[in-house]
Amino acid sequence: MMTCVWLYVFFTILCHSGLCEVVQNFSDVPSCRRFFYQGQEPLGLSSSKTANICQRLQGVYYYATLYHRVARVPIYSAYILEQSTTSRPDISSSNWYLEPMLADIAREDMLPPSHSTMQPVLHAITESQAVNDDYRNSGQTRGHLNPSQHHSSESQISTFTYTNMAPQESNFNSGTWNQYESFLRDQILPACSQAHILTGVILSGSSPGEGKWLRDRVNVPTFFWSAFCCIETSGARRGEGRLGRNASPYDVVTKTIPQLQDILSQEYGGKVVLFQGSCQ
Repeated sequence: MMTCVWLYVFFTILCHSGLCEVVQNFSDVPSCRRFFYQGQEPLGLSSSKTANICQRLQGVYYYATLYHRVARVPIYSAYILEQSTTSRPDISSSNWYLEPMLADIAREDMLPPSHSTMQPVLHAITESQAVNDDYRNSGQTRGHLNPSQHHSSESQISTFTYTNMAPQESNFNSGTWNQYESFLRDQILPACSQAHILTGVILSGSSPGEGKWLRDRVNVPTFFWSAFCCIETSGARRGEGRLGRNASPYDVVTKTIPQLQDILSQEYGGKVVLFQGSCQ
């Protein structure tokens, strides 16, 4: 009982100090809130099964993720599009980052599984989220929702965490979805003074036995979706979305923001609003 009380007190102090990663509300951390358009997170996608993660590495917040604890994939990641300044970091997938606070382990940052403080608690962390072994020899790639190519060298490495990954068909990951990610980098970024991106998934099932899963632990999404809000130098706002099929023929279809919201509302059982405000 005393251990639970101590953990509650520790997490409360940590979060109110602005050092939390898993938070009750994204708005609790101003440095995390900025990744959302007008500082407001999407409506209609969170549930009792999701966790709010302010993705923090070496003391810096880089983006925000709504993580599904049962499906062990992110429902979405939210970030600000940046100019990529270096090539993809060379990090072994066996050492991609994990989130200790999903397992109620008090650490301020994401950490690699090889970190000395992770070894004694690795079993508990593995139970709370996807890990490398879930993807190994599965036939699915580790699909970034927030891709490293959308960031500068300082923030690229933070995208290599399993809380930012979902199983993605190889032809989709390297083909049509990669083309869309390149479109954002090459055409949207130069046209905007700032671009807010939301990229997420539609689950194939809410629990193992329903839909497609890796090792009965990690859900394989049926679709990936994305939406951008471009703030132009004139101050005008422009929004657009995409819906991509995570199976042959791997089609990626352009959607208006209202159209994409309607699709997500049907899938998640309530009204979804991606960009609160004037970005449609």
